[in-house]
Amino acid sequence: MKKIKLLFAGFAMTVFIFGCSKNNPAPPLTPPAATLTITGFTPQSGAVGATVTITGTAFGTDANAVNIKFGSSAAVHPATITATQLTVAVPSDATTSKITISLTGGSSVTSTDSFTVTVTAIDYSTYNKIAFTGTASLSVARSGFACAAAGTKIVFAGGSTDGSGGGLSKVVDIYDVATGTWTTAQLSEARYLLAGAAAGNKIVFAGGSSETSDYSKTVDIYDVSANTWTTAQLSEGRYRLTAAASGNKIIFAGGGNSTGNNSKTVDIYDVSTNTWTTAQLSEGRRRLAAAAAGGKILIAGGSNDNGDASKTVDIYDEASNKWTTAQLSVGRSHCIAAGNGNKAVIAGDDNTADIYDAAANTWSTGKLNQGRSDFAAASAGTKIVFAGGDGNDTNNVDIYDIVSGTWSTLQLSEGRYLLTGGAITNKMLFGGGNNNTGTSKTVDIFTLSK
Repeated sequence: MKKIKLLFAGFAMTVFIFGCSKNNPAPPLTPPAATLTITGFTPQSGAVGATVTITGTAFGTDANAVNIKFGSSAAVHPATITATQLTVAVPSDATTSKITISLTGGSSVTSTDSFTVTVTAIDYSTYNKIAFTGTASLSVARSGFACAAAGTKIVFAGGSTDGSGGGLSKVVDIYDVATGTWTTAQLSEARYLLAGAAAGNKIVFAGGSSETSDYSKTVDIYDVSANTWTTAQLSEGRYRLTAAASGNKIIFAGGGNSTGNNSKTVDIYDVSTNTWTTAQLSEGRRRLAAAAAGGKILIAGGSNDNGDASKTVDIYDEASNKWTTAQLSVGRSHCIAAGNGNKAVIAGDDNTADIYDAAANTWSTGKLNQGRSDFAAASAGTKIVFAGGDGNDTNNVDIYDIVSGTWSTLQLSEGRYLLTGGAITNKMLFGGGNNNTGTSKTVDIFTLSK
């Protein structure tokens, strides 16, 4: 401590000055935590699919932790990211509005200015005409695989190259309906008889029989906006399970498990929070089917532990997180289902189909062109479509219109079973399967219009 004497007119004053010695340095200043902000974006307008560059602060570096909305659009992740800049494609359901960025488990911020969507997203839900418009080829012939679609992409994953569970494949074929182009990727684990579904900007493939286990827990998650893949695990490994999605939730239900019985387990993935929970079916079964309609997911039919064809339908209400049950008109041991709007159609084994109207909470029946198993289903526009199947390797295509309640038929380019299908915008694809000579590469393309 130093002492300094100051002299003023009429009196003297001593001032003590305290300082920090080298042995007691002043504590360093802690910089304030960065605040999430949006300082601007460019361009100010653009069409669906255009790339927008957003600048700001505290974005982080993990694209999966950043959720971006254009007005009330579904959340999408950035394609590229730094702490102060990110890029993102304008989602298909974007509207002219402000941009909101939120961090998973953290803060959110909304832009001061609005982004103008120059081309309004097309409402494909009114497309009521369907036609066969050609074929394409998978990169690898296979069967017993899965398909799901999100954004502008229809994705085929996994399967068996010999048609009976051998030659397990990791191959993923990705068709972009916007560009009409194909690309490939790989699953983290090759497997057969897996399930797939999509919600938001994520496509998820889970379970199946792998090279190391007949009952795989592996989950592969494809983010179509960021074009990235991540993995997770089911709570229980199983094959011949089923999957469907409603809102932000994807469920994987039932299947054969390692106990020798059929599983009651339901794994529920929430794409908005990236979290998993579980539930239980009322009855364990495999070869069952799932479809979404009117905010509900129906898990129907299949083969139970007695080997009997089940009539059971477990119904999950996505908004209330509650379960109820119903009954099919007949038991179905090889079940296929698809949903569209407020309607879900469940078929398999014989040529009848059970039709559920979620808005009225009523059931009715319809007729397929023929009874069959191991066929495929997809929906788009006003149509729910069932294609192929194990009935003399049929090429039959049955089409149900959810508005008129009428049925019509078309044909695949070649008959096959254990194929799979998916649809997005106005395109519906059915690919692969087993034909009369082995596994197929063929993809049949159907186009919807007004």
